[in-house]
Formats: sequence, structure tokens, C-alpha cells
Amino acid sequence: MAVVLYPVDLETDVVLRDGLTVRLRPVREDDAEGVLAMFRELSEQSLYYRFMGLPHLDLEHARQIAAVDYDTHMVLAAERGGRLCGLAGYYRDPANLSRAEVAFAVTDAMQGRGLGTRLLERLAEIAREHGVRAFDAYVLGDNLPMMDLFLQSGFALTQGLDHGVFHVTLALEATAAFETAAGKRAQLAAAASVRPFFAPRAIAVIGANRERGRIGSEVLRNLRDSGFTGAIAPVHPEADVVCGLRAYRTVASIPYEIDLAIIVVAAKRVTAVVDECIAKGVKALVVISAGFGEAGESGAALQAGIVDKIRAAGVRLIGPNCMGVINTDPAVRVNATFSPVCPPEGRIAFSTQSGARGRARQEKDQKQNHRHTG
Repeated sequence: MAVVLYPVDLETDVVLRDGLTVRLRPVREDDAEGVLAMFRELSEQSLYYRFMGLPHLDLEHARQIAAVDYDTHMVLAAERGGRLCGLAGYYRDPANLSRAEVAFAVTDAMQGRGLGTRLLERLAEIAREHGVRAFDAYVLGDNLPMMDLFLQSGFALTQGLDHGVFHVTLALEATAAFETAAGKRAQLAAAASVRPFFAPRAIAVIGANRERGRIGSEVLRNLRDSGFTGAIAPVHPEADVVCGLRAYRTVASIPYEIDLAIIVVAAKRVTAVVDECIAKGVKALVVISAGFGEAGESGAALQAGIVDKIRAAGVRLIGPNCMGVINTDPAVRVNATFSPVCPPEGRIAFSTQSGARGRARQEKDQKQNHRHTG
């Protein structure tokens, strides 16, 4: 019996249209229960479109979907927060291995975010590497979202309608039209993914401190004094008020959604805080705390564990051991750093790997601004 090896190298993380991230990976045999759970989340309409009818779904059916050889039969799973939220598979024609039939399913909660398109792009990339040159799909005539996915993909497409079912053929060659469409999608997704950092509606400062000179205190004061236009939620284990702001004992106790969390706690506590933020549904994290990759093997292992958590949850991260983020746009006004100076509003942005150099750049800009206005 041939041994089928799981292709770890095909795992990748992708950003969706609204900035969410998901992990795309080949399905595994042990995914059968997850596949069944995903199909049971689908609405009747989604099931009908996927199977062109309402099938009897059981664990044996799910096992058949999850049993692939990664060549003649490939299924990609989209995973977020430890749960499957999408599947895309191709099934090569035994009489013509350069062609394959494709089928897609995306949970209702994840539809409209561009996940189907990212699955198609990745599946086509893998298929080309295995010698597949065209995908065939059969789509019910009223399944407009799936037809739109194919039409907007950028692949050369032909279609025909027979008894209410579209037969769609996609040529998988990566043409200039495809590259242009894919580039635009990637640009929009990248912009959306960093929006919670630079245009958040609510920020939590975890590790907020009442004592001046402490990093948690300076970050909170800079954020407050910058005139941030959204809500600020200090998180402190004992205080009810910090820096004149209503404080909360935990992230979970904050009574509104948080877009961005600034984490300023000891390195050994960061993992637990990240777990709390993920459970809260925080979209983006800035970890200012030090003591990670720069601190040796134990710190590097701690950092790797955190990265695994945020990738699995689809959360974006800046840090650890960083200075923070600033946006001087009057509509937002975020200064989530511990720097004693803040750059003036202007048309130039910069990023730096070094916090010390970033601070030096800020101080230089501030001095120049004083000379020009003095």
C-alpha cells in the first residue's frame, strides 16, 4: 500500500478582503469530524449550492472528503481559530489528467470576505504544479456569488448553460489579467489588515500603570494626550481609574469591542494576555514587552508560541519588543508609544526596525518643527 505523506510545505496564511487572516492547508484524514462540523454549519441554501441538492451528511461522507492523495485528488481546508471555515477541492479527470473538476464550500459567516477567491488562487497554484491546466466547475444558474467569484478571478473563462447549470472552464495560466486582479486583491487585503493598528475605534492598554516613568503609564498618557478620537480602556488588576480613565480588571470585562490591544506586561504574562485578547475578539495586537527572541532560546520559544496562537486565530501582531504605533491623522490621532516626543502631522510616514532610531527620528523632526515655527 502506498504511503501518502502530508505536504506540510503547502500550508500558508492568507489575508482576506476585510483584513482577517486564515490558514490554508491541505486537508488531513483526521479532519473528518471538522469537515462534518463545517458542513453542519452551512445553511440549506449553501449546502444545496455545494452539492446541487441536500445530501445526507455523516461521518463516513466526511471521511471520504478528507481522504486525498494530494495529487489526483486535492482538498484545501481554510482554518481559523481551530475550526474549518472553508474547503476547496480538485478532482483530476482520469482520462485527461490536465483537467480537474473543482468544488467549493465556505461557511455562511465567512462568505463575502474573499475566502473563496483565495482558496481558488491557492488551489490553482497547487494544481499547476501538478500538471493541471484547466478547472471545470458546475454551478447552479442562480448561484450568483460563485459565478461572480469565477468571473472576477482574472483567469480566462468560458461558460455554457445547460438545463439551469453553468459549465465553467477556467484556464489556469497566470495571465497578465490574472496577475493584475490578484495584485489588486492583495493590496486591498493588506490595507484592511493594518487598519485596526492605525484607525482603531477602541484601544485597550493592558499593563496600564499609575506610576509615571513606567512604560505602561507613558503609553496610556501619550494615547490620552494625543487626543485619540476613539475609546481608551486601561486594564489594571486592581484600579478602577487610571490616568483619569475608567479602568477594567480584565480584557473580558471591557463592555465594548476592542480593535487594538497594546500589551505592556512582563514577558512571562504575555501569552496569557494574548489568549484573553483572542477570546475577546481583538483584531490587532501591539506587544511592547521585551524578553523574547532577543533574550535567548527561552524567549525565542515564547515568541514562537505566541506567533502560532495569533496566526491560528487570524489576529495581526506588531512586536514583541517594539516602540508602538503612531497615526497623526486628525480623524484618528493615535500615539500608542512610550516616546516622550510625537512627530507633527504631515504627509510622510516611516517605519523602522529599531525603536531607538525611531525615537531619534522623532526628536529630530520635533526640533526641526520648532525651528520652522519659532
